[in-house]
Amino acid sequence: MIKIKKNLLKASFVLLAANVLHSPVYANDIPEVTPSLKKMLGSLPVAGVKEQVQGMLGALKKTPCGGKLTGCYGTQSGPLQLYFFTSGSSQQTLLLVVDKTMVMPRLLGEKVQKVMGETSLSSPIISISTTDYELDNSVMPAALQQVVRDNYFNVNTLAFSSGVQLAARASLGGPIKLAMQSMGVDTSQLTMRAAVVMPIPTDLAGGAGAGVAAADAVAHGDTMKKAGADALEPEAFVELQFAPKASLALKLPKVTLTDATFFLNNSLTFGYKGNAAFPGAENKKVITQFQTPLDPAGAMDLLDFSFRMATPASFTMEDAAHMMVAMATPDGRLAKYGGGFIRNIDTFKAPLMAMTKPLSVVQLRNPQPPTEYRFGDSSKPFPNDNKYFNFALLGPLADDGPLLKAAGDVTILGQKMGWLFAQAGRSGLNGDVGEQITLKLGPLGKVKFKMQATMAINANKQDITLLGNFAGQKVEVGMSGSTMKVEVSASCVNPFEIKTSLEIKPSTDIAEVFEGQGGVSVDPSKIDKCIGKELEAAYNKIAGEYKNLSGYTAKAATEELNKISGAAAKEAQKVADDAKKVADDARKGYENTKNAARDVASKASSTANKAFNDAGNAFKHIGKKKKHKKGPDPKFAASVFDWDYYYDNAPDVVKAKVDLATHWRDNGFNEGRQGSPEFSARFYLAKYPDLMAMCGGGNWQCALQHWLDHGIGEGRQSSDKFSLTAYLNRYPDLQNAFGRTNYEAALQHWFDNGEDEGRDPRP
Repeated sequence: MIKIKKNLLKASFVLLAANVLHSPVYANDIPEVTPSLKKMLGSLPVAGVKEQVQGMLGALKKTPCGGKLTGCYGTQSGPLQLYFFTSGSSQQTLLLVVDKTMVMPRLLGEKVQKVMGETSLSSPIISISTTDYELDNSVMPAALQQVVRDNYFNVNTLAFSSGVQLAARASLGGPIKLAMQSMGVDTSQLTMRAAVVMPIPTDLAGGAGAGVAAADAVAHGDTMKKAGADALEPEAFVELQFAPKASLALKLPKVTLTDATFFLNNSLTFGYKGNAAFPGAENKKVITQFQTPLDPAGAMDLLDFSFRMATPASFTMEDAAHMMVAMATPDGRLAKYGGGFIRNIDTFKAPLMAMTKPLSVVQLRNPQPPTEYRFGDSSKPFPNDNKYFNFALLGPLADDGPLLKAAGDVTILGQKMGWLFAQAGRSGLNGDVGEQITLKLGPLGKVKFKMQATMAINANKQDITLLGNFAGQKVEVGMSGSTMKVEVSASCVNPFEIKTSLEIKPSTDIAEVFEGQGGVSVDPSKIDKCIGKELEAAYNKIAGEYKNLSGYTAKAATEELNKISGAAAKEAQKVADDAKKVADDARKGYENTKNAARDVASKASSTANKAFNDAGNAFKHIGKKKKHKKGPDPKFAASVFDWDYYYDNAPDVVKAKVDLATHWRDNGFNEGRQGSPEFSARFYLAKYPDLMAMCGGGNWQCALQHWLDHGIGEGRQSSDKFSLTAYLNRYPDLQNAFGRTNYEAALQHWFDNGEDEGRDPRP
């Protein structure tokens, strides 16, 4: 279906002043044509048409009607066909068909006209209408049907919007032709549609008319005036469309485009939209829109391009890898950025292809996938809302551009892992995500624990790793090439290990892999730091609970238990006491070092420490309690930055001997680090899809501001170990004191009393 949308009124045509037609004598009792339509028809700047059209108005005769129309009239004069469609005062439409080929008139704005060059038009159709209008092919007059069949791909419906519209079969010439051919597009088989801005008659512009003849014009005044105003806006554009089901094999980048529409606006922004299929992922149509500035000579300015892409509900990171490789299409304008539309893509496209099997088990779900888009089908429109687009590809003018950003809910090896934010560019493909999952760990059965998934693919490193920890037992799943390796290391608490490897398949479910692993007992004495009572407990587990496992035997464990008794037990106790003393000494040394650092920091006069103090924040064991207030710098709010927590959890910063508060303000927060047990911007943003939609991935400042302005009051969970809702629900005395939803008071209680009392704020 050829559809001229309302926003197509915004074209930059400048036409001649209107000439008032002489009132014709109508045949067959044809209703009076709105004066504004007659004026616009008379001012059409198409050579050799004006005089004929004036005479044709008086020769209109009744023809069959379609849709909701009640009156249809037409006449023909040589190559000209003129139709008048009306539904009384609610709609009046003049449709002029010029059934011949002509050089495109100089109707466009100067810059656009130059880019369109020597374009020629076949059988142009000009619509002048007071309202939106649609005419079904089945009820078109025979002459109009013939034009549509021969020149408009035999579409089912012609549809136009209020104002003055132009549609034509076009043979492109000039810079626009060169620009499209440079992308691999055949420009000989397409239609063009655009808006034509006619002067608004005086009686409409003034909002009033003289006499009975102007009454109908005034009735349509609001619509027509709006059409004129919209048409002057700079977003106006020309659209170029291909036949339904046409498939375009683009070469910049390499992609097959269907349902394609190319566009050009007054600002010389050029681009296309449609369904893109990338080599290697042809069955996954990605709704795509590309645009870039075009210079007057028709050359694309690839320093400032952008792609918007909406992936289907079923999409893997393997599909994304094929998309990235397609973006490696070389172009001289992008050579300095590493060979294509993504920075440094030449250095890691081979590693990407080597990791297709691991990437195939990473399922990325678009949280709001759009419905199917089909050109010409009004029930399947192109999605214009940004919420549907979860991939963005930005040009070199973007920070670290050109780069690709992707986001969505992710499932890895059959396990939901939360919200993934991935980026491809300067350092290759990177992304990370974490979630609580349940797996069977040998003799322990099914247990729940946190696993973090990281993805890093570049010229030097190609792996996808899932890493977790249960009761001190490291759980690791690594994928590289076509192999997945599973390793659960033995701990003194759980003296068994799991080690296996298998071929990766898209259907692989990590839960099923772990289900088939019983584990192997390990000699506890070979486990690092397994001594004293912990060593004895480990032997007891192997002698009892784990006696059915292979590996280190229950008999050997029993023999060691016998040795431990008596003198051996005393020696073991001495060893344990010595170890405890070493540990105590280490703890004392740690506290001394930390206390000294606290003292130095509390006396520091840096701007960061001043902001820290202005926020009512405090060092533990020095000064007053932390006060919950925002302060001049929200990064130092009490729930956001805890000096002691940062000291304990950022050893690299402590080792560098830099001021912790300054590092947090200038680097740590921006790196997505966690500065307090109460709040993690990375966790907070990942947990709530509404925040991700509002802030975007990696926007830690937006997440922080939402927590301080809204999240605390709403009782949202702010880190994996802290929940105001759980804290308030867990203690009846707090509910009695503050009520069930006063989370601000609950947070202050935690700072003033709860932490010192050893209360539990965990989810």
